Amino acid sequence: MLMRSSVYSALKSDILACRLPPGAELREPETSARYQVGRSPLREALLRLEAEGLVVIVPRQYYRVAPISLRDAADLFGLRRLLEPEAALQAARSTDQAARQNLRTATTHDQTASFIDDNRQFHCAIASLATNRRLMTSCVDAIEQSERLVRVSLDQIAGRRPDLLIAEHQAIAEAIAEGDGRTAARLLRAHIDAAEARVLTALKRAAIVA
Repeated sequence: MLMRSSVYSALKSDILACRLPPGAELREPETSARYQVGRSPLREALLRLEAEGLVVIVPRQYYRVAPISLRDAADLFGLRRLLEPEAALQAARSTDQAARQNLRTATTHDQTASFIDDNRQFHCAIASLATNRRLMTSCVDAIEQSERLVRVSLDQIAGRRPDLLIAEHQAIAEAIAEGDGRTAARLLRAHIDAAEARVLTALKRAAIVA
């Protein structure tokens, strides 16, 4: 049986990875059985996820995974555009030169792994170098929630070129490693802009948004 914190983590992971797709019903008996957890800790986990915008409550009926809307997707990318360049700026100013240099290793892509996972890890690695801990936490939350948008729209993204995205990551990592925060912030902002354009266009094609 999962611990209280573990059921929250397991549910969140399944929602972000779309193993529980947008709109999926989360009825207590079935969900309790799936995660082998009692109803009280399950409700606590669902309420935490509801506060994070990942679950919605249907009064007196059930919970469900929050649907994806174009408005919310645009808001999420807008939030990232505000937060992540500042995190990159702080990362470049960090006195931990070893950590800055190690960021370069986060730009490598294991061909046996998912590029979506590598992409999340790279962006979270930059956030982890921010000197403002609240900024770091907010960045990671926005980055993780964006993963759901990418997964549901992936098949509709035209002309996918992971090699180009890796090159963008490498340029950002190099700027941070060299202590050039302004360049890192500018490149990261452009990187997020391009990702938003791809994903929002793909979501419209997919016709699955609320």
